[in-house]
Amino acid sequence: MADGHVLVTKLSVALVLVTLGIFLPVVNLNWVNYDDDVFVTNNPMVAPGFTWAGVKWAFTAADIDYWRPLSWLSHMLDIELFGVAAGLHHLVNLLIHVAAAVLCLLAFHRMTGEVWPSALVAALFAWHPLHVESVAWIAERKDVLCGFFWHFTLWAYARHVERPGARRYALVCAGFLLGLMSKPMMVTLPCVLLLLDHWPLRRLEAIHEGTPPGRGPDWLGGLGRLAWEKAPLFAGSLVLAGATVLSQHRVGTMSGLAGIPLAERAANALAGYGTYLGQTFLPMNLCVLYPLPAEGVATWQWLGSGAIIALLLAAGLRWATAHPFVLVGWLWFLGVLVPVSGLVQVGEQAHADRYTYLPLTGVFLMIAWAGWRWARGCRVRLRVAGWLAVGVLLACAVVTRQQLRHWEHAGALFQRALAVTTGNTTAMNNYASDLMAVGRLDEAVAHLNEAIRVHPHQQQPQFNLGHIYAAQGNPEQALNVMTHAFALDPTSTTAEEQLAGLMGSLAANPADELKRRIVARAHSARGDYVSAASQLAEVLRHKPDDVPARIEFAAYVASSGRIDEAIVNMNELVQTHPADAMVRRRLGALLSRAGRLGEAANHLRAALASEPANLENHLALANVLTRIGRIQEARQLLEAALDSNPRFPPAQWQLAWLLATRAECRNGSEALRLANRAMESSSVKTADQLDTLAAAHAAAGEFERASVIMTQVLRVKPPTDPAQRLAMQERLRLYRIRQVYTEPDAGTQ
Repeated sequence: MADGHVLVTKLSVALVLVTLGIFLPVVNLNWVNYDDDVFVTNNPMVAPGFTWAGVKWAFTAADIDYWRPLSWLSHMLDIELFGVAAGLHHLVNLLIHVAAAVLCLLAFHRMTGEVWPSALVAALFAWHPLHVESVAWIAERKDVLCGFFWHFTLWAYARHVERPGARRYALVCAGFLLGLMSKPMMVTLPCVLLLLDHWPLRRLEAIHEGTPPGRGPDWLGGLGRLAWEKAPLFAGSLVLAGATVLSQHRVGTMSGLAGIPLAERAANALAGYGTYLGQTFLPMNLCVLYPLPAEGVATWQWLGSGAIIALLLAAGLRWATAHPFVLVGWLWFLGVLVPVSGLVQVGEQAHADRYTYLPLTGVFLMIAWAGWRWARGCRVRLRVAGWLAVGVLLACAVVTRQQLRHWEHAGALFQRALAVTTGNTTAMNNYASDLMAVGRLDEAVAHLNEAIRVHPHQQQPQFNLGHIYAAQGNPEQALNVMTHAFALDPTSTTAEEQLAGLMGSLAANPADELKRRIVARAHSARGDYVSAASQLAEVLRHKPDDVPARIEFAAYVASSGRIDEAIVNMNELVQTHPADAMVRRRLGALLSRAGRLGEAANHLRAALASEPANLENHLALANVLTRIGRIQEARQLLEAALDSNPRFPPAQWQLAWLLATRAECRNGSEALRLANRAMESSSVKTADQLDTLAAAHAAAGEFERASVIMTQVLRVKPPTDPAQRLAMQERLRLYRIRQVYTEPDAGTQ
């Protein structure tokens, strides 16, 4: 026994030295613009180091991802000790990882009494390339901390099993609690302890040895007693699991139950198990982010993974007595991965290297003890197994060292992700951010445009593109891109951060006109027209003759409920710019909103006379003429617009509505033709468009189809305006009794 402890000590020292040697390049790594900034350098609660507000936040915050106070406190301690010297933060990650590996060796040796397979499991844990991400990424401090307390708890549990006692059990609970405070992945440990009770601790067998003669072993009762022993641990797991789900919902990172169908999540989870196994034995093409496949998981992937899972599970059950390590190791792998398997989708990744940090130990356990059982007792087999183990560990060390190169800086990290994945818009955006930082703006624009093409509803690439256009001296492009980005989701976390940054810039440089106009657009997207008008008023204070700014200012004033004031403002502008068609058109629109249709028509005729080729002038005047009741004139204007551009959807929709709903010119077949052609050009179908399509079907006598469309609109895309919703419900009632809808004149409404 003494010789065994000496050997374990020597192997522990070797494990420490080799692991440090393999991972030492981490001290030269920098921060990356992916979570490191959010969690540490730009986190106002962490970046100052230890503060009372920060410590309180660490224990109470649920606004960033999940409850993990110990990891936050460790980052604060690093800031206190090292400032923002990235290399030293990386070194702390490495030292924790080394300590976790040593505890892994000590825990398995204590549980099994076997030195060499325990050492192999610990070395694979320490050196496997899949674990580079957890060590080399400062933001993953939570991973290595959780790994440290996971293995500490295993060691403490083995010690408790040897000689049960309150103090020893308290040590188990303390290790478990500290692990929970590091990362919620710890919630699976009580189940792993039950597996270890089966093997290698064989506690179930020990319980059954006391069964009275003539009675069969009460396996269920024995398992229940062992589970009851761990009741405090299970209780902690349940509480933290529930809190984590609520927290992830609150911050919007969990899309599992609504955003992605259950069948798709289950397929991705099954395929993920196969992917992790494949990467375990062939760790190639590793990167920081693997996006969810745009077309979903291929059938062969999830079927193949499911077959492997079932096959090894069946083998484990068959060999539960003869080779119990197979069942224990396989259930360890399957079970510990469940919280991050994707059944409840958190984040944008299909799978992640860091998720294997604890689950892979189950696979390593299977490999190590299968080899040990095969080789033990035969000198030749021992040599073969030894050389195989050395070869595998050497290969792991080499690939791990190579993988570390991709973490040298953010550019290398995301360049690698782009090289080994497709459609990775986050990698495109983050690589572009790195290119922006070094002044390679044209290259950054190319990557951002590709990200927007692949994922047009992602905001961050559009914000970054807007900042580049501003830096390149293209204010209108910057304004348009940023406006569109804010409109996508004006209250998202990304939009809030951008708005806060812009406001901060304006505080430092109040004369920045472009930023004021962008901020105005952001407020407008949020429905805060008073704040939007206030920003434009500041622009006009410096540039009172800026026509676009005055037009935009009037629009915000009108939207804030002061339409008469907006009309006065625009009338003043018409006096100084009587030939400006846009000024006339915008004034006409305001007058139309105010019900002053005759005045609106006069200004819109003037706009059309100034710019007869601008089809927007045709549409605006046709709309006012329709409301006045001059239907044929409105129809002629819309037909003239379509003569100029036969594929102009706004004119198609407007004319289709006119022909479907006005008795003076009703033509159902033509209305339906126009609506169908307009539908072909519309990537996103709005409620108004579908309302027009339904009216066209009704005008053509297709009342059943009109009813179906209108029912779908009211169920799936109901308008937010109550009056519009009631009007659509009335039209649906008419279609159901086979009556067309006839729009009343403005004077009879």
